[in-house]
Amino acid sequence: MPQRICHAATARIGYQARPAQLVLNTTVKSGSGLGKIFAPTWDMVLAFKRGDINWQRYTRRYQALLRERYRQHEAAFLEVLSREVVIVCCYCQDSHATTRHCHRYLLVDILEKVACHHAIDFEAIGEVSNSR
Repeated sequence: MPQRICHAATARIGYQARPAQLVLNTTVKSGSGLGKIFAPTWDMVLAFKRGDINWQRYTRRYQALLRERYRQHEAAFLEVLSREVVIVCCYCQDSHATTRHCHRYLLVDILEKVACHHAIDFEAIGEVSNSR
């Protein structure tokens, strides 16, 4: 039997799920259910938007937050990774200027590391939209 693989993509809020896709709203503003576990904190988001912290510091804080949440909610991470297709959503624009300055991309990288740790096949498949 072929082994299942978790495919993870990113999208903006408003992405319409296709059958068998798990869409995670990972925003601090409106995240719910599993998505809320992966959301940054208001303090982090506002500090970055105000320019109080740079992207490198935001990244370190978000990674530390998710390490702690992994310790508290490992089952949630594994539940996400058990899905065939996961779409990580937030409000950030996907443009050349902001593509890598959004926590949804950081989250996909973190999910890949967790998948590797648990010997789960994983593939990041990039940004998706309702037109694709």
